Amino acid sequence: MTSGPATARRRSNARVRREEARERIVTAAEKLLLEVPYRDLTVDLVMSEAGLSRTVFYRHFDGMPEVLLTLLASIEGELAAPLIAGPPEGDEWLRRLLAGSVDTFARYGPFLRALDHAAGQDAEIEAAYCAVVDRFTEAIATGMGGGSRAYELARALNLMNGHYLMDTLGKDPDFDRALALETLLTIWGAVASQR
Repeated sequence: MTSGPATARRRSNARVRREEARERIVTAAEKLLLEVPYRDLTVDLVMSEAGLSRTVFYRHFDGMPEVLLTLLASIEGELAAPLIAGPPEGDEWLRRLLAGSVDTFARYGPFLRALDHAAGQDAEIEAAYCAVVDRFTEAIATGMGGGSRAYELARALNLMNGHYLMDTLGKDPDFDRALALETLLTIWGAVASQR
């Protein structure tokens, strides 16, 4: 048995192929979720779209819920970016936060609608989805000064954001982003002035 540069290169090439296969599966699922409801999404359909065999799927994922959770993790990173970009600074922090939400829904709205639907069918997806919403709400509440009142305001506004953005950009990614952002800023501003 030999091990040397050629063996290391083969292992490296296999690793790249595995990473590429996983990425193709996730990309195919995301693309299909723009066209197909989650309940109709199958491993065969995803693998056909990815141009890979069914057996490759199970080398990377246990099932479709795991694929959705992988997508959710990457989207959470985008949603959280404005929260970790720096300390809350009045209106600019709020504008950055809401603009990030609008942009995320414009990019992933149909997927987020599918995820919301899948959460009603799968306990693992529901728990992960709720955890993301809770983390986001907690971060917003901290930016609003913390405490139970801030948390409940953040939770109510966050849920309103999600439903509003899901109903606008989730259905129509070409919906006027500036209008969506200004609508949310008006509502959040009205609430902030009452605090």
